[in-house]
Order: sequence, then C-alpha cells, then structure tokens
Amino acid sequence: MSTPTQEAREPMIDTPVVTLDGVKFGYVRELHGGYFKLDVPMAKDYWLSTSYISGSTPDQVSLTLRKDELDEHRLSAPGPDIEDSNSTQDSIISAAEALSQREKMERELELQNEKLRAGNV
Repeated sequence: MSTPTQEAREPMIDTPVVTLDGVKFGYVRELHGGYFKLDVPMAKDYWLSTSYISGSTPDQVSLTLRKDELDEHRLSAPGPDIEDSNSTQDSIISAAEALSQREKMERELELQNEKLRAGNV
C-alpha cells in the first residue's frame, strides 16, 4: 500500500492537468520514473517532474505551479531517476578528499599567479 504522498504524485494517463491558478491546459500522456509527459493541445508536448503535483485523482492532476510558471520547469525529456541510480552516491566525496582537492587547486592557482606576475614585471 502506498502512502498518500505517493498516491498524490502518481497521475493516471489521459487525466486533465490543472495549474495552481485553476487553468486546465493539458493531459497526462506518458509516465517515466518521477516525470510525466504533458499533451498540450495546439502546443508541443513536454515533461514535468511529479514533484510539482499537489494532488492526483482519476478526474484531475493538480499542480503546485501557476500557468505563468510552467515554462520555467518544462523539460524536453524526462530527467534521470535519482532514486534508482547510484550515480549520486558515487559523486559524493569525503571532507578530507574535498580539503585535499581544495589545497591542490589553491597551489595550482598560486603557481599560475606567480607565472602571471613574472610575465607582467
């Protein structure tokens, strides 16, 4: 059994989509991981993250975005499924590694600055 939050973010295909300001503008056409594709009449289809869904029933998918905010969040393709990926785990470094990298970059910058000063004198 899923939690209410999960149910609220799992839209059904062909369900109308309504913005926070009450504008009905499209239909759920496809689902992929944490994203859904919008079929927008007389416009190019696009993807949105399910994180923008405030609620979903068989009659309507409600968004947390106003109509004028949609362009800022539309995607041409679904994003990566972070929950199913270990790539973020691999990219996190320890504090010691971060400090080591910072020290190395600072040494390299100091060497570059010395070369620049020597060339400008």
